[in-house]
Amino acid sequence: MQKDYRQCLDELAGAVPKRKAALIRSLLPGIETALMCGHGLKEIWVALAGERLHMSYHVFHKTVSRSRNARKPTAARSWGKQDKPLEAQGPQGQEWRQLKSGTHLRI
Repeated sequence: MQKDYRQCLDELAGAVPKRKAALIRSLLPGIETALMCGHGLKEIWVALAGERLHMSYHVFHKTVSRSRNARKPTAARSWGKQDKPLEAQGPQGQEWRQLKSGTHLRI
């Protein structure tokens, strides 16, 4: 019985996505390869439109852009900043105690 579920999910995963964003995300590796080979985004869109991709160039461009941006890692909050020890951040005259974990507590 579990085998039937897996087969069903495998078939579903192999099917063409119905949503435009999901379709573009599934095609993104090929789109990026074509871009690295020197093809333009409009040229890629024309080729895909020839294969019955029903999407305007504007929607295609936005969807590709959003899909590519979603895959980029974001910077950490303190990226590029120098972390000061908590002793330097606190007001003068207060005692700080460092725990074994490296965190500081005000006493």
